[in-house]
Amino acid sequence: MNHTILHYPTRELLWLSDLHLDRVDDDTKLEFLDQLRGVRYDALLLTGDISNAKQLVSHLTEISFACEDRPVFFTLGNHDYFFGAMHEMEKSVAALCQQRGNLVRLGQGEVIHLSSTTALVGHRGWYDGRAGYGVNTHVVSPDRKWISDFRRLSKRAFFNRLGELGDTSADYFRSVLPKALDHYQNVLVGTHVPPFYQALKFGGRHCRWERQPYFANCAAGKAIIGIARDYPDRKITVHAGHCHSAAEAAISTNLTIRVAGAKPGQPAFHDIRIVD
Repeated sequence: MNHTILHYPTRELLWLSDLHLDRVDDDTKLEFLDQLRGVRYDALLLTGDISNAKQLVSHLTEISFACEDRPVFFTLGNHDYFFGAMHEMEKSVAALCQQRGNLVRLGQGEVIHLSSTTALVGHRGWYDGRAGYGVNTHVVSPDRKWISDFRRLSKRAFFNRLGELGDTSADYFRSVLPKALDHYQNVLVGTHVPPFYQALKFGGRHCRWERQPYFANCAAGKAIIGIARDYPDRKITVHAGHCHSAAEAAISTNLTIRVAGAKPGQPAFHDIRIVD
């Protein structure tokens, strides 16, 4: 994989996640876009679950225009594939990024230069079915019904596919994250599914074991922990969504995760990070 450093000097990074714009009425959406247009920031980080497959391109386009010339760094989440197929959405989003120059989809080998000391990398990730009770859980993910790639799979085949998706993201981080840490003191990681069980909450409480297979990306977590150990004098901060319950945890002395809270139907601003 080719690794490219993209320069987007940024002082104030706005972070949003789990907007679920497909679930909001027009007035709420327009109010949100007006806020996005008017608030002060240099770049936007979106960590997935923006919309659904039927409306994602339209909603991303509206976000792109609202941000004007400010870059939009984003990953997709599982809900962005609802009512569609993964490969079809990949093609549609890639085409949109060609049309809208400020849309930057994370996970293509890039290292985003934000400042002389801080960079951003990211990947969509996916829950890999390995946390908690794993394949033995009695809970059924709605993704099996609403994402066509999973609809005809048996439970075992579905969990095998989840493992593959998690492993793909882990391999990506093993490839890209060290490249960023070689050059930057602080590296921000944007992904949709939290890589660490320590930050898993569901309904405001720690996520129960039977739900954890669908709420954590263990493969990516192990990869990131290993890389953090190899760079003890660097700092990694993971930004994730998916759980809809805000959480923050220190995984090690140089590795922290932040998970955004969310209320579907009520898109909200989570944080403006001042980049060092």
